[in-house]
Amino acid sequence: MFSVCSTIVHSKSRLGEYYYGFGYSMLDGGKNGVDIEGDELSLSINSLASDFADFEIYLDYANIEMGVQDDTSWNLGIDYIGRLDDLGIGGGMLRPFLGAGIGYLKDKAKARLTEDGLTWSFRGGTELIFTDELSLSLGGKLLGSWTNFGSTDFCFDLGFTWWIDDVHGLAFEYSHTTENEIDFIGLKYLYSWQ
Repeated sequence: MFSVCSTIVHSKSRLGEYYYGFGYSMLDGGKNGVDIEGDELSLSINSLASDFADFEIYLDYANIEMGVQDDTSWNLGIDYIGRLDDLGIGGGMLRPFLGAGIGYLKDKAKARLTEDGLTWSFRGGTELIFTDELSLSLGGKLLGSWTNFGSTDFCFDLGFTWWIDDVHGLAFEYSHTTENEIDFIGLKYLYSWQ
């Protein structure tokens, strides 16, 4: 029991760590007879904001095909993520989090939101830590436009992370947006500098 608890305390998590993320995702979906396909590249930086919170800065760029139309989408933003470690759920095995963020979206394809411009977001979820190297993140994110509060999209997120060592990691990520019913399936390389 002691070795399990000490392993969880010293295991590597995606919360509370300094790391860069470089990822590639395929996207597929669509509704109302519109097929949406594409590729997305993502860059992210996770940094500590305090003893109980992180900053995540991200840039996503996608090339999207909607039928015969070919457009691009990019999203730049920053999220403040509060870690709820004090809840003590599962002896540190569960790490719940809540967050909020702002960003800028330029989506010619209208795959995420119908309005371009400044965006707001709220997110929440938990990370389940299995071993020193393996964890699973479950969560959701509500994204909306500042110019039209009726223009929103909700996505479910799932991420399986394997830390190869203290510096390098790989993450398999899946996300599903509810507005246009698009699935994002991708792989991300993580580089931790701490």
